[in-house]
Amino acid sequence: MMWVAPLAVLAASGGMVALSATVAPKHKVLALVLAAAVELVLPWFAGDIPLVRGLFALNFMAVFRATDLVRLRESWSVWRRIAHGFDFVDTRLLRRERPRIDVGAVAWAFAWGSLAWVGLYVVRRLAPQCADPRWLRWAGGLVFTYATIEAGYRVMRVLHVAVGFVPPPLHVWPIASLTITEFWGMRWARPVSHWLRTSCYLPLARRRHRALGVLLAFFVSAFGHAYPILVALGPTMTALMFGYFVVQGIFVFLETRLGVAKWPRALQRSWTLVIMLATSPLFVEPALRVVLSE
Repeated sequence: MMWVAPLAVLAASGGMVALSATVAPKHKVLALVLAAAVELVLPWFAGDIPLVRGLFALNFMAVFRATDLVRLRESWSVWRRIAHGFDFVDTRLLRRERPRIDVGAVAWAFAWGSLAWVGLYVVRRLAPQCADPRWLRWAGGLVFTYATIEAGYRVMRVLHVAVGFVPPPLHVWPIASLTITEFWGMRWARPVSHWLRTSCYLPLARRRHRALGVLLAFFVSAFGHAYPILVALGPTMTALMFGYFVVQGIFVFLETRLGVAKWPRALQRSWTLVIMLATSPLFVEPALRVVLSE
């Protein structure tokens, strides 16, 4: 019986996303309301398991895709709109090819998934044995979080290629970033950063409000990540997650002021590594509590 509520919410979410995509050309407000309800309302009815509620609330891409469809100028068939509404990737960026199994992506998904398991093992088994478990917990949690997201994007590529669509680069070795701006703007979660750039940053940047565009992009990203924590755990952990993105936005502005892009590469990399590691507990702790249902 514990899965009745999650399955009902899953079915309702799927139906509302499909309906949103169907009515988008003529009923734009209704399409956006339906997509917003999928993320903001339905997760609260998904049962008592924090991880399940959080995963449903993480479906902010439903709003992203609905926004794409209401702004669309081309005339698409209803099936094309529905496919776009369900895809994590902007379907306009997909390239059609013969269906195949991307063996390389499968291998990378397995490797990253294995590393994620190691990180979770450190969190659950090794950290509690320490006198002060926080630092080992956060280190293992960072490995788990980073590797899980890497594995997820590899799986996403495998699934697209298997049905004959090649996506653009989805996650481009964020660990190699020289600056925080490069991390968020060019390497990390590119389907998300692409939407934030085209829908939040560029409309304001074209009106010479670049700083406001960056602020809006980070606010939307912060809300999209913090709201699932609110649904799953409550306000305390939500504040940590939201604060993480606020801090990241502040450091992006500081990079511009300090001219970090012109620093020697070793100094750039040190700057980025220190800041990302130092701020990571703000992201990792809420994520771990959701996953472990603490």
